[in-house]
Amino acid sequence: MALKIGRNDPCPCGSGKKYKRCCLDSKKNIIKEEAPKYEDPHIGRLALVRFGQDLIDEPEELIKISKELEESYNMKSLKDSLLEAWNINKVREMSTSDIIEKLKSMNLNFDIEEFKKQAQNHISSIQLAEYHYYTQDFHAEEKDEDFIWLAIIELWNRIIPERCNIEMIDDLMHVGYKYIEKKDYGNGLENWEKAWKMIITIVPPQIKSVTEADDFMPEPLTQSIYNWCQNFEMELGNRGQEGESFHIKRIEYCNEFCRVFPETDKLIIHNMLRAEAESYAALGDIETAEKLFKLLIKRFPDNVWGYIGWGDMYAGIGGFRSNPNIPKNCEKAKEIYQSGIIQCNTETEAIYERLDDIEKLTSKNHPNADGSNRAAK
Repeated sequence: MALKIGRNDPCPCGSGKKYKRCCLDSKKNIIKEEAPKYEDPHIGRLALVRFGQDLIDEPEELIKISKELEESYNMKSLKDSLLEAWNINKVREMSTSDIIEKLKSMNLNFDIEEFKKQAQNHISSIQLAEYHYYTQDFHAEEKDEDFIWLAIIELWNRIIPERCNIEMIDDLMHVGYKYIEKKDYGNGLENWEKAWKMIITIVPPQIKSVTEADDFMPEPLTQSIYNWCQNFEMELGNRGQEGESFHIKRIEYCNEFCRVFPETDKLIIHNMLRAEAESYAALGDIETAEKLFKLLIKRFPDNVWGYIGWGDMYAGIGGFRSNPNIPKNCEKAKEIYQSGIIQCNTETEAIYERLDDIEKLTSKNHPNADGSNRAAK
């Protein structure tokens, strides 16, 4: 069964707030503005180009935004500007020989073997373009200048696809979001799994947090690793209803994440460890889930959501509602919730709500609840 997010569960975005007070009303499973997130004041070129490409792919939205900008700011038609500019798809539609010929027509020296050698010292196509091509005495109109770095991205994909770079990661993330928006979760998560494997390949082992990993990138990704890593965990959990494989992948991902980036923000680490325990419970491995919840509480004794997740497992509420793999034990759930009240100073109202839920459930199902079958004393 799926580990669906309960209204009173911690929001998967990592804000520490309840889901009902954070991302519940969001139409998409994305990180909301009020959630803590990695912030980079510099918007990368990839993000800008992808934004333009997405608008081109949605003509009605492009026309709408273009009109608004023209009327409000007296700007040149955004539609015309985007259609005139180079974009990812335009370059992808060109043959390799045509891309190279255009580079040469701009007075750029491009040699495939030399390009392979250059790439050995870079993890970014854009960075490679800056170091080896924009430094040449190229001749190009302003509208053609972006062609250079877009061409290098595409040539890298074609000539040395086995050598991953950050633009490949960005593309997998972006395509994954697109699939998930269309509710094609299988393909979306498959792309994200590949992105994750590339991230841990590129990021050196001395980097121990996702914030440092984002800082390490020579070009900012369209979506920061800090935000995306939480989306990945959440979607794996949401898809559990479609098969046990998603719970297994969630366990593997969360375990690997905490091992690779152990110094990440403690809220994210807590969410990952809790997700791992929840997934074992969903698979029916209560013994392992129990062990992991105990370790979670020991490590984060003042985080109320560890107690809530553990108690929910036995109460059969929250993310564990109607899960046949978990035998209910409301008395044990109460004990866990009450220990959370004792240990935690914040968000304890969420535990009281859980205790109220248990009382309602037990009284509703009690044979004397409606006054019938009452034994005479």
